Amino acid sequence: MKGNDKPYILRLFFTVLFFVICLTAFIPGCKFIAYIYHLQFAPSVCRLFISFSIFTLIIVLFHIFAAWFWGRFYCSVFCPFGILQDIIGTVLHKKSSVIPNLSVLRYFILTVVILLILNGSCIILRFFDPYSIFGSIISSFLKYKTTPLLVGVVPLFVIIILVFWKNRIFCTSLCPVGTALGLCAKIGFNKLNINKEKCKKCGMCSKNCPTGAVNLIEQKIDNERCIRCLRCVGFCAFEAIDYGKQTEKLSFDKSRRTFISAAVILSAATVVFAKGKDTFLYIIHKFKNLPILPPGAVSAQKFTLKCTSCGLCTIHCKGNVIEKPNSEFQTIHLNYKNGKCEFDCKNCSDICPTGALQKMSLQQKQHCRIAMAVFNTNDCIKCGQCISSCPKNAVLKDENDFPKLDASLCIGCGACQNICPVKCVEVSSIIKQSKTF
Repeated sequence: MKGNDKPYILRLFFTVLFFVICLTAFIPGCKFIAYIYHLQFAPSVCRLFISFSIFTLIIVLFHIFAAWFWGRFYCSVFCPFGILQDIIGTVLHKKSSVIPNLSVLRYFILTVVILLILNGSCIILRFFDPYSIFGSIISSFLKYKTTPLLVGVVPLFVIIILVFWKNRIFCTSLCPVGTALGLCAKIGFNKLNINKEKCKKCGMCSKNCPTGAVNLIEQKIDNERCIRCLRCVGFCAFEAIDYGKQTEKLSFDKSRRTFISAAVILSAATVVFAKGKDTFLYIIHKFKNLPILPPGAVSAQKFTLKCTSCGLCTIHCKGNVIEKPNSEFQTIHLNYKNGKCEFDCKNCSDICPTGALQKMSLQQKQHCRIAMAVFNTNDCIKCGQCISSCPKNAVLKDENDFPKLDASLCIGCGACQNICPVKCVEVSSIIKQSKTF
């Protein structure tokens, strides 16, 4: 670097620090650190509409204000998936290339995502939300024994290809979070500008810009696409990059007018789709085996729409029974083959950043029926382990010393199935979670 590299180095320091924190949050036992994902923009927006709270509203408004006042620093400092792309680019020794401004594509994706969220669905968001993609990659590799590696390998492979092709094109053309914050930055207070009197058009700023936001010919910076990585500032030997108030009036081009017209039609189509989504999902689940869902999911219909499959709950499950989507179930689900839903644990509902799992106290969780045990007494050896292991005392002895279930108490935690030596107990899924005695 030849320019004023102090701002860039300072930004880089906080980026590395935050990325380490993000990785630590996915380590089992670091539940407290995992709460940092409640501050991520997309999960906060989802949570705002799923389970409104003043705290969540403040977080969302803060992100919007920060992007308006400072620009898209979120994308270079606080987005773990964006940081991962920078790491991949560094490893690949990615050289600069012309990055197209695919404005129509990014506005299209943002419009669809917003309309579906307003209608209670995060189905599309899970494929574009940077936090959810990052979580899916990290959690899949950490839990490769119970989660198909393919779940994490595919998005990682795709992003490697995109970075190799056009650096951070995901952030400027596909990411709805980046698009939303970019619009705030475009009309924002402080911007990066090129001082035409100092600029010698050496090209170092455009060569080192990962988003293609620097137009060297017109000596302008597209603050909508700029992620405030500050590389241009650090590499400019003439200190021609200024950071301050808007210097030029915003333009409103014809392509944007065309897009807005198309967005109206898209909006109507999306609303129609959203209104019919519940019926569609009900038909799917009606004829397929329902998964056993984490406490607070309520039903497969609601949970499937709200969960973005970030994988945070799979990592912090004490019983090691929450698994990522697979060929059998296309959503987060419970598998009792290797454990049980621990009676004194509610980590999953505590740390769920999107609100897909309802918040509940430990007492509420202990009375939440998520499944139902079914006994096959033909193979039973009357060992009594299922009786002693049931935390709700829902398993009793009948007159012949066989286990008998009190269905009004069973919460479907899987303790009986997990401990049965002859596998004569199976916990079955239910249509809707309910409260027990």
